[in-house]
Amino acid sequence: MDRATAGPVQVAVADDDLAVLHFSSGSTGAIKAAMQTFGNRRACIRKMLFRNEGAPRPGDRLALVGPITHASGMLMQPFLYAGATLHLFERFKPEEFLAAVETQRITHAFMVPAMIHALLEAPSLERRDLSSLRQLIYGAAPMAPARVEEAWRRIGPVLAQGYGLSESCSAVTALTTRDHAEALAQAPERLASCGRAYGETEVRVVDEAGREVAVGEIGEIVVRGPDVFAGYWGEPALSAEAVVDGWLRTGDLARVDEAGFIYIVDRKKDMVVSGGFNVYPTEVEAALYRHPAVYEACVIGVPDERWGEAVKAVVVARPGAALRADELIAHCRRQLADYKAPRSVELVASLPKNANGKLARKEVRQAYWSGLDRQVN
Repeated sequence: MDRATAGPVQVAVADDDLAVLHFSSGSTGAIKAAMQTFGNRRACIRKMLFRNEGAPRPGDRLALVGPITHASGMLMQPFLYAGATLHLFERFKPEEFLAAVETQRITHAFMVPAMIHALLEAPSLERRDLSSLRQLIYGAAPMAPARVEEAWRRIGPVLAQGYGLSESCSAVTALTTRDHAEALAQAPERLASCGRAYGETEVRVVDEAGREVAVGEIGEIVVRGPDVFAGYWGEPALSAEAVVDGWLRTGDLARVDEAGFIYIVDRKKDMVVSGGFNVYPTEVEAALYRHPAVYEACVIGVPDERWGEAVKAVVVARPGAALRADELIAHCRRQLADYKAPRSVELVASLPKNANGKLARKEVRQAYWSGLDRQVN
């Protein structure tokens, strides 16, 4: 640093040159270093600048309340390029964020669902002036439609969702603020969607043979475009598994509706197989969140001698609310097929999160599988 020149450094780079090693959050397994090129990062900047709504512009103020090493940090370059100001927070505190929106006139923020849950519990939420907030983007984990509706009503009509991965360098689908408004007005089931492909990215949902599935059928999301990464650092075999014939295999299971909206069902590794039936935790969690006393929920499969795996819900109650396990099971059975409803419910004070604020499902699950040779039954 002492010997560095005081002038600007000019280095010629090509689109294929390595720019960043972007480490995954490790929520689905070992942490890996995704190689993102200069071309990948430029594609990310283009996507943000050319958005139809919420695109950054001079004078905007972006609140960075999550770790800038993950999804939140991907917004930094586009916003700086547009002439916006970045507000970095030491850590996420709901009251501190709400105060900053009011006093610093924050226009944009990115949050994981757990942060929005915490905002909805903040005592001062209704008293704060949030009129400067133009867009609150959420992502990195599923958010139950019941919570989306509540946030729209209490925080404002500013929600937008993005779905992406470290391997795609940016969001590959978007459920825009306009999409949210239209869903609330005439298609509430669409709030469970992660939106449609946007920008230069192609997104498909395919079967095991790589053929696009029919409307309503479940397949794996695959992605192709200039933002798809160059592979994992030092892991050629893993890289070859991740990108096949130019398509990034995400490992996320989804279905598509007639209008092209994509609905993530779950990750392949999170699916519970109970008595030969596939149960997707996010569907059960969405039912649990419709109960007014549920603050957070995590659904997992636990060992069961008869069914192989049984559906279990681990639940945090809203502050001051009274909850009973049998009441929650009955609530789910009114909304879901019997085999999807939890067979048991455990009430806990809190659920573990990873460094990015995402629910650490793997950590919740491990407690029930410790001492067993296999993690499936």
